[in-house]
Amino acid sequence: MLSQTGRYALKALVYLARHGGDGYVLVKEISSSLDIPRQYLSKILHSLTRVGLLRSQRGRTGGFRLNRPAAEITLFEVIDPLDHLSRLSNCLMCDEPCDDNDPCGLHEMWGEVRGKYLDFLNTTTLEKLSSAS
Repeated sequence: MLSQTGRYALKALVYLARHGGDGYVLVKEISSSLDIPRQYLSKILHSLTRVGLLRSQRGRTGGFRLNRPAAEITLFEVIDPLDHLSRLSNCLMCDEPCDDNDPCGLHEMWGEVRGKYLDFLNTTTLEKLSSAS
């Protein structure tokens, strides 16, 4: 259910949660440790900086770090800016939202799955993920 971009973002932020502390971590270090293309990772991290999840600093001692403690950052906050989770309201059978007034054949079942998935993303923090893997 996650895009490649979303998976890379989660891996990178878990890495920052484990290795960053109060310091900055270079994109080069993260990309080589996680085997993620450096330029692609840089774009992802800059996107997450723009939405306030990360801080960045230029220069020799620069890089990226979490802007808040890992225990306060949910997976939803990481994934939504990249994967646009609002699209999950779209019907599985077409590209438009369906509703209770005009449901598709999967409307009720998809609503349950979507609800559980969003609950998981909204209640699971980077701290939980970093201690579990």
